[in-house]
Amino acid sequence: MFEFSLHALPVAFALASFWSNTERKLLMLNLGLCVAIGALLAFEHAWGGVVVITVAGLSTSYRLIKQKLLTPIATYITLISMMCIVLTINNLTGKTSLIETMPVFTFMAYRFGELHCKEAGLRVCMIIGSLNFTLYGIITQTWGLAITEALFALSNMWYYLKLRRALGVSPV
Repeated sequence: MFEFSLHALPVAFALASFWSNTERKLLMLNLGLCVAIGALLAFEHAWGGVVVITVAGLSTSYRLIKQKLLTPIATYITLISMMCIVLTINNLTGKTSLIETMPVFTFMAYRFGELHCKEAGLRVCMIIGSLNFTLYGIITQTWGLAITEALFALSNMWYYLKLRRALGVSPV
């Protein structure tokens, strides 16, 4: 039952994302998702994934606590540093194929949105990252991940379109 709960919790967070109508709620939800996925990865002894998701959680925590965006230079330095950590972990664990590096692209899209973009840009980055991670889940037949990320992409797309409509700007 405990293992089932660990697998179901990320899906529950993805479903909850349909009520994340503000930037703060979206970031809180993303932090909860980091904790849920981190716990699942730790339970499965996927330590590289635990390190990656911890870095992601720290990035989200920074944005929640500081309530400000990084400058472009600080964003790129932070992203390159984080990417190097992730790719080093992949290299040390022998996970260097194109498919195994797909999570890095998701990681980078999410972190760029969190550290550098306001709500609309953050949602676009999360849509891009979630669609990439959904594809990764389908390719690797990790259906819980694919479902979670597809729901997350769908909810962010919904709020992005709603945000654009409220501003009177065409989404295209």
